Amino acid sequence: MLLENLRKVVLVALLAASLTNLSAACGRQQPATGAPPSDSTGGGPSPSGSRSGSPAERGIEARQVYFDAGVRGAPLVHTVLDDERELARFPGWFAASEPEAARKIAQKAATTDFSRNVLVGWSAPTGCSAATDAALFATGSRLVLGLDQPEPPQECLVSNQVLVVFEVPKDRMPQSPRFDGKKPDPAGPGTTVAFVRLAETGVQPQQAQGGEVTDATRLDAFLAKLPGNGGTTVTKQLSAHPQRSDERRFGYVLSGCKPTGAALLISPGKAPEAIATGDENIRCIRPQQYAAVVGVPSNLVPGTM
Repeated sequence: MLLENLRKVVLVALLAASLTNLSAACGRQQPATGAPPSDSTGGGPSPSGSRSGSPAERGIEARQVYFDAGVRGAPLVHTVLDDERELARFPGWFAASEPEAARKIAQKAATTDFSRNVLVGWSAPTGCSAATDAALFATGSRLVLGLDQPEPPQECLVSNQVLVVFEVPKDRMPQSPRFDGKKPDPAGPGTTVAFVRLAETGVQPQQAQGGEVTDATRLDAFLAKLPGNGGTTVTKQLSAHPQRSDERRFGYVLSGCKPTGAALLISPGKAPEAIATGDENIRCIRPQQYAAVVGVPSNLVPGTM
């Protein structure tokens, strides 16, 4: 009789323990990104793509400057912006696909104090579930985007994206940050395909003289205005970078103190402009003149030729 009563006590204890574990599991929701469940006492976004319980995973002190979980068809970009010039280029990634987002990013990030902070811009897919919040995490030099997401519907026709910009104190950022092992993307779209120093005479020191040179007629007109052998040298450099069918090109005459390249500033409702790059910390009495041609994927430039 005593043995039978002892068996009943053990069975009741096991049943109670099973019900407790089941209740705890139902009280936590697995984020749709595959991140570990958020602690019910802590809450907030969990690091996406990280291993549950990883002691190296840490949150970064960051302020959300911009958050939008309703973007569609935007480029998947992750980058670190170190100064005002890079911030001016970043909205160009979204000027064609999400012009309102591009305007709001430029507006909300305009007060960033780059002497103390940097900006981290991140556009990522979130699948069938739209994100409700985001946070920044790090594992060593690797940056990780943490997302809060509800359970996704069983079916969806369009994948969601999130676009978020964080302001991070410089002393909180990892050295040489990486995004899933990759270097940060450029601050803005566009690749310098020709860059030539021009002769001292015959060029007006106008910051962004030029425009689109995608077709041969416009390119020839641009080259004809360059002094000395500038046109010939630009043509030679362009021959090493054949134009792609999905690419638009823009030519400019720029001034600077020993710059090394050029970058496009793409804004909604405006023609692309250009700035010289690589001479941000160089000062000179008399700026030099350069011819630059920058190529950019057609789908990142608003409007048509």
